[in-house]
Amino acid sequence: MLSTEAPSAARRLRIMRVPADTKAVVSLVSSDWVRLVTHFGGVQKSRTFLCPEVPECDACTYLSSRPYWYLPCRSNSTGQMFLLELSSHASAELEQRCRFVGSTVRPGIEVEMSRRSKRAPLRIEVVGQAASSECSPLHEWVSPLMAIFGFGALRPGETLDQYGARIGGLVLQRANLVAGQLKVAGETRLRSR
Repeated sequence: MLSTEAPSAARRLRIMRVPADTKAVVSLVSSDWVRLVTHFGGVQKSRTFLCPEVPECDACTYLSSRPYWYLPCRSNSTGQMFLLELSSHASAELEQRCRFVGSTVRPGIEVEMSRRSKRAPLRIEVVGQAASSECSPLHEWVSPLMAIFGFGALRPGETLDQYGARIGGLVLQRANLVAGQLKVAGETRLRSR
């Protein structure tokens, strides 16, 4: 009944940030994009949470939603794994730049990213192909991505559709909880006037 087995350790990956006036060169380690739609805000002003993208999402009434595309990469300077968080513009630019060099978004593509200012869009250039193409299985990098938003791991062999069905109810509950807090905060402000 009892076991002395150690708990499993969850792998953590950070989102790659590219500060103004710097360049970062990374190698992609997957060709699988993961698209997540998020809301930013709430009673705690700097909170980002997932949108379930269903009509029942009450948070959509109070907050705008924004899609992001995620892809794992390895920094060429440090060798550390990161997650790229790309806006729709940046993800389209990455795909277009890969096509310009006769390729697709796939493991081994080396990409240089930069931005002119803090608020400027990410600039992307394909600079080469790595000698060896490391490929990260979906469950190895989606699990750390979902951990950022407070969700459990993608099981080996589980598809994204199956995972989405498994956590969809919880995503909706969390979004509606934040919407309820916003509604109460708005009513409180109206009563105090």
